[in-house]
Parts: sequence; structure tokens; C-alpha cells
Amino acid sequence: MNDKRISSDKSVVFHKTANSVSLFRKNFGKGLFFLLVLCGGWLCASCSKDNDDNGYVYPSLLTELADLKTDEKGYGMQFTTDGGTTYRLSSPLQGLQPNAFYRIICSYALTGEISDAYPVAKIYTAESVNLLKLTEENAEADDPTAVTSIWIGGKYLNMQLTPKTQGGTQSWGYRVDYVGRTSSGKAYYHLSLYHRQPNDPYSYSTTVYASLPLTDVDSIQKGDSIAFTVLTFSGRKTWRFSFD
Repeated sequence: MNDKRISSDKSVVFHKTANSVSLFRKNFGKGLFFLLVLCGGWLCASCSKDNDDNGYVYPSLLTELADLKTDEKGYGMQFTTDGGTTYRLSSPLQGLQPNAFYRIICSYALTGEISDAYPVAKIYTAESVNLLKLTEENAEADDPTAVTSIWIGGKYLNMQLTPKTQGGTQSWGYRVDYVGRTSSGKAYYHLSLYHRQPNDPYSYSTTVYASLPLTDVDSIQKGDSIAFTVLTFSGRKTWRFSFD
């Protein structure tokens, strides 16, 4: 059962489930919802010139993965993108845990204002991202998932995944399978995705966003190499990166 809370911005509704916290903004009078799409820092929608029949001008939205921190009252006052830019929120996000950290994907627009030396942004949509934690579970019982994209953003290895589900519970994490060193002394890390969905048959596709904090990987340094393996529906595939 969803736990709804209204923020100080009455148009933002929080939907909190056992697995995630998601927010969406109702466009009152139009019956529309702003939908989330991944854009890793790209321009998601640039439609400020598109007017509807009532003369409403739609904002130019950016969609990015970001870190959101709350204060002692559970208010989300600012977020920082993977590119390192911090934005103050035009209206605080409420109903969250106090002094907490949230990894989110959000669609936002800049207001043109400055607050405490930070540019001000208004969030239109936000959804929690799976923050992958280390596990020692073996890979034999992994469940497959499709992979839309994997990339490094800031201190994270980010991924957009498309598992098949019937709406059941899915578990995510990562393993450190092997660490070696090159002749120059640089390390290379073989990591793999942990994914289990017991009692959740493969049915329809859904989108899952996940981030692996590379700074949590023991002893990893800038310049080291990463090989990340995922069990897909067509077998295990590996993506390679340099942690620069």
C-alpha cells in the first residue's frame, strides 16, 4: 500500500513503496504526468516553444542521476549531479528520512535564480535509484536482465537495466570477482552484477536504474581499469571502463 505525503509544493505527491521512493508532479487542469526518461545529463525535453491550446509553455527539462541529501527535518533542500553541479530546490522535498542520502534520477528545470551561491532548480519528477552494495553471493543463481546502457558518471558506475518481472521483489548488488595489477602498477577490477528475483516469473519488461559507488570498491584509485559483467538473456556480457 502506498504511503502518500504532500510536500510544501502542493503539486508534488510522494509515492513511497517498500522498494523505492518516487515523486511525480501533476499538471493540474491538463491531466498530464511528466514521465521519467534516462538522459545521463543530456537534454530530456526542449519544448519551451511548444504551447498548448491554452497558451501553456512547457519548461525545458533536464534529466540526470543525482545525490539528494536531507536535513534534520527530512527536507530535501539540494541535489548534486554526477557532473558535480549542486542545485538548490525552489521548494523543499518533504516526507523523506531525516539526515539521509538518496540516489535519484530526476527531471528538473532551472528557474534562473540563485540561492546561497547555488543555481535554483525545480524538480518535476524524481525516482529512487538502486544503490548497489557488495555481496559475496556466488553467480550461479543469478537471474538475467537486459541492459540498455552502462556508463561511468562521476564516482558511480551507472546502469539502465530492463529485467522481466511479474511485479515481484528483485534484489540487486555487485561482486568483486578478481583484482589484478598491470606491469605499470595500475589495478584492474573484475566486478559483476548480482541479481536475484525468486518467485518472480519473467513476464513483462520494466526499467531499473542502478548505481555502483566506485569509491566503495576497496582500494580502487583513479586510473584503474574496470570490467563489469552482467548475466543477460543472451549470456554473460562484459563492459570495460577506465576510472578516470
